Amino acid sequence: MAAFRALGWLLLALAVAVVVHDLLTWWSEGSLAFSTLGGLWAHLDPGSLGSTQASTRRLLPGGLWNWTVRPFLALPALPSFLVLGFFFLWLGNRDGDRPDPSFLGGSRPSRRRRSRGLS
Repeated sequence: MAAFRALGWLLLALAVAVVVHDLLTWWSEGSLAFSTLGGLWAHLDPGSLGSTQASTRRLLPGGLWNWTVRPFLALPALPSFLVLGFFFLWLGNRDGDRPDPSFLGGSRPSRRRRSRGLS
């Protein structure tokens, strides 16, 4: 579960990085264009994107790149990272492994501590 939470926080950090990248691009160029997953991949490492495309077209059926991978790479990066990040955080915080506290001993109300302040 900790790995899912870490992956979720990493994806949310990537979403913040995409926002900063898009805002800096807007500031320097004067036009706001939202980054796509394929555009970020091409910006970070264009050689690996080209080799992945070539190997996918060579090893798998011809339409697989055009019908599955290309639409995925055309998705906007910010909503993709946000949705996946929150999904992994939710997946990491599920309490499905813990038993219900009222199963054996019943539920007890939480104790409130008295504050020792000026009151």
